Amino acid sequence: MRPLFLLAIVLVSWPAPAQSERTQVALKSLFPEAERFTPKDVFLTDELAAKLQTLARTKISERVVTFYVATAAGKTVGYAILHTQKVRTKNETLVVGLEPDGRIKRIDLAVFLEPEEYAPSPRWLAQFQGKSTRDRLVVGDDLLVISGATLSARSISEAARWLLLAFQEAKVADATRGTP
Repeated sequence: MRPLFLLAIVLVSWPAPAQSERTQVALKSLFPEAERFTPKDVFLTDELAAKLQTLARTKISERVVTFYVATAAGKTVGYAILHTQKVRTKNETLVVGLEPDGRIKRIDLAVFLEPEEYAPSPRWLAQFQGKSTRDRLVVGDDLLVISGATLSARSISEAARWLLLAFQEAKVADATRGTP
């Protein structure tokens, strides 16, 4: 019997060149207690990306996701993802903070190049706190609708769904390799 999918994630961790000041500021805003942020690239195979697309109910065009492991006193205090995507015709960049157990700590909107009136408020973004892969993360279901910013809300919820799933897959791959 053939398995449903082959888990083919490659986790790479290496000393990165100095992170940009903007990246450092974004990461420190999520985890002020962190002493270090180590980038870990997760490469998604076509097969794994297809699986994540099905589970997240959204299209995934990226094949590499960089998770930043935030550590303090040698312990992991959380993870961060900087994710850029197109909303309508212009990009937004999200800073997604995850607790060590994979729940969302916070999502910040770092860059939003669409008209400002389409940007979700910090209050709307706050509803992601504590959400995990167990939540649907669907606008109009367990996330509030934003009048006049439907595409923005939808793009953020779709990104949150697939990034949480990618993180979960990366943690599974880490566990099978014995990496903390």
